[in-house]
Amino acid sequence: MRHLPLRAAVALFVLFVCAVSYWTYRSSAESTDGREDIVLWAGWMLGDDIYGAIDRFEKLHPQYHVIATTGTAQDATGDAQRLLSAVAGAVPPDAVFFDRFAIGEWASKHALEDLTPYVERQDPADPHRIDLRDYYPWSVEEASYRPPGSTEPRHLYGIPTVADARLLYANLDLLRQEGLTDDRGEPKLPKTWDDLREYAKRLSRYRIAGRPDSGLVRLGFAPNFGNSFLYMFAFEAGGRLLSADGLRATMDSAPVVRALRFMTDVYDDLGGAEQVNAFQESFQTGPLDPFLKGQVAMKIDGNWYLENTLGDWKPDMNFALAPAPMPADELAKGRSPVTWASGWAFVIPATSRHKEAAFELIRYFRTWQVVDRLDQSKRERKQNEGRLYLPAVDANRRFTERIFQQNIFRNSAMPAAFKQGYQTLAALLEEPLIRPVSPVGQLLWRQQIRASDAALGHKYAMEGKTSGKDEVAIALERMQEPVQRQLDELVRPLPRHVVGWIPYVSAYVASIVAFLGAVLYTSHRRRRSHGYKMRETGAAFLFASPWIIGFAVLTGGPILCSIVLSFTRYDILTEARYVGLSNFKDVFADPVFYRSLLNTAFMVLRIPLIMAVGLVMALLLNSGVRGIAVYRTGLYLPVTMPIVASCLLWIWIFNSRTSFLNEGLRFCFDSLPAHAFEWVVNRFTSEPFRLDAPLWLQDPRFSKLALVVMNVWAAGGGMVIWLAGLQSIPRQLYEAANIDGAGAIRRFWHITLPMLSPYILFNSIVGLIGTMQIFTEAYIMTAGGPLDSTLFYAYYLFRQAFQFFRMGYASALAWILFAAVLALTVIQLRLSKRWVHYDHT
Repeated sequence: MRHLPLRAAVALFVLFVCAVSYWTYRSSAESTDGREDIVLWAGWMLGDDIYGAIDRFEKLHPQYHVIATTGTAQDATGDAQRLLSAVAGAVPPDAVFFDRFAIGEWASKHALEDLTPYVERQDPADPHRIDLRDYYPWSVEEASYRPPGSTEPRHLYGIPTVADARLLYANLDLLRQEGLTDDRGEPKLPKTWDDLREYAKRLSRYRIAGRPDSGLVRLGFAPNFGNSFLYMFAFEAGGRLLSADGLRATMDSAPVVRALRFMTDVYDDLGGAEQVNAFQESFQTGPLDPFLKGQVAMKIDGNWYLENTLGDWKPDMNFALAPAPMPADELAKGRSPVTWASGWAFVIPATSRHKEAAFELIRYFRTWQVVDRLDQSKRERKQNEGRLYLPAVDANRRFTERIFQQNIFRNSAMPAAFKQGYQTLAALLEEPLIRPVSPVGQLLWRQQIRASDAALGHKYAMEGKTSGKDEVAIALERMQEPVQRQLDELVRPLPRHVVGWIPYVSAYVASIVAFLGAVLYTSHRRRRSHGYKMRETGAAFLFASPWIIGFAVLTGGPILCSIVLSFTRYDILTEARYVGLSNFKDVFADPVFYRSLLNTAFMVLRIPLIMAVGLVMALLLNSGVRGIAVYRTGLYLPVTMPIVASCLLWIWIFNSRTSFLNEGLRFCFDSLPAHAFEWVVNRFTSEPFRLDAPLWLQDPRFSKLALVVMNVWAAGGGMVIWLAGLQSIPRQLYEAANIDGAGAIRRFWHITLPMLSPYILFNSIVGLIGTMQIFTEAYIMTAGGPLDSTLFYAYYLFRQAFQFFRMGYASALAWILFAAVLALTVIQLRLSKRWVHYDHT
């Protein structure tokens, strides 16, 4: 063994790796005790109740073993990266608790199993079969899909489970205090949009009475607080965001424009969306919920708020539930109150290895015995905690009716307000509207939010004045364009040429082999002149092989893949097809691309600030002041804080209502000099001017500046590099300058800065590369808002790739970013020859 040839050792090493990989794969596919594993991603429904139900399932079906996990994701609907990776890698869970809204998009990409044949194959005599006739028709429709423009029957891709609907919640005590009562003195709920707008104004309170711009202390009503969105008001106005055939976006239709105009007017009455959002920033959950505390008088929210907040924390509250107010003319036409519903479903990924077993598990979960037992377990847990139990809505109408009767309508101890609320909920569940089941559903959802933000923030006010068009209509038209482009792309014939990966992989492997062969050949030819043996070269390759393999597989391979993908149409779940330069053309035609570039370019301002602050810190540490260890620790401490924790800290610091930062600014602005400055400015302006603390992350004028301030706080990372540079400067240069009579400023300008020029170049290049890739702060703190003011290039790329599955488009964005960074770096290096000095002698 001591003389084992090198080739044999390498071969044994490779065989060992392959054996371990195969054993790991087989272990993941089969249970160790011979039972068939069913992997269930139960999401938020996972708990002791579910584990108990699974135990009973395994006793009834001893051939199965269920592995239940949460399938952790920040946003299981719009950002399901883990599920996407599992499906694409052919190692998905066998069943997933999934948002029904997303089913259409995933089904269009052939990522989900068609459950229609599974349902049809059930034995009609089986008492536990899934009978879709018992379900709310809209829940089944939301869990089904057919291609846009198709007339074929819908296919079922999910078994509906939980359902929900939206209602108006009103604090009756606040309504009575404001005199919003009927002839009998009882609180009167708003019925129309006009009523709702008037109630919102009368119920709101401000820091300075009659001054909405001074900040809210109580919110009467805000269209986007709770869970309503543009969908609710568009449905009430008789509008739809997508045509019935699914081929045309109708966001710019008159009813939708009217709905968004109403929302905008309500926010303007309250001082603007920025003021409302700043007030909402201080809201908390649980017993400190703003509706429970009287900070919000009315809101539109889902029935889950009834179950998880009102019932848990304030069951004795004087409140009422009602259908959301409608436009008066729509009520005059005889239309019934409108709501929109949604919910969850069980789905089976198309690449699941145990589909029949997974469907059997889903059938078990959808039996009355299991649903009733889970409901009973939740009721007993609530009662043990001393809380009021309020049931959720099940997509099976028969189950919901039985659960409501048992727990609400036949329960003599149930407060009257909750009985009335559940009666309203049961009535609205009969014929609610749903969001369109479409391959562009997630994009449409994102764009209706962006349209609302743009209209509420008056983003297109100036364009509306110059063009004579309604700014709300302009916002909807602009946000509709990406949706329509995607719809048009869906109906076009697929590109004919499918990417064949074998030639690329072969060429890539051949290039690696050729490179390694060239290295070996060169080593062989130079072995005598350099005095080393081929055995040593082989040993070097063996020890370097983990890095070489890792680079070739995990870095070089993805680089080659992204180059190819940038010329294709690819969504991970279907085959990549060549589209030539279409992705690059689409990128340069997209206005959001330029907006993300400008946002990123603005953040370049942080580079000189961070460098300057870091240099000042280094000069302090290099000066030899007393307590240098304390200073060094304190200045470097922010760098050691994880970026997520840092973001959460600064979210609190930038809270416009409760943070010490804004309280300190308000104290300064209330001083005599500040008032004098306001008086002088007002003498020369027509609009009233008043100094006030900024809204930071809610104001597009300050959002990027806030992130710059946060980045400067962590300038201690560059401080270490500056300190190394300062300590490398020869002391005799300063001594000579002192003898010549140079002061501190001249020594800094003529000695320190020139000698630090290599470090300036390094920090500027690294800072520029980091700035072009800024992502985490926007992802955690602002989600790209407000009004896309923090939608940076990398975040825009991330959205296209992992939220909209446009991998070809995202790859094109990545290579444009690479070209920009490379060009800027080369320019910096070329210009550095004029001012960078490397010789310290």
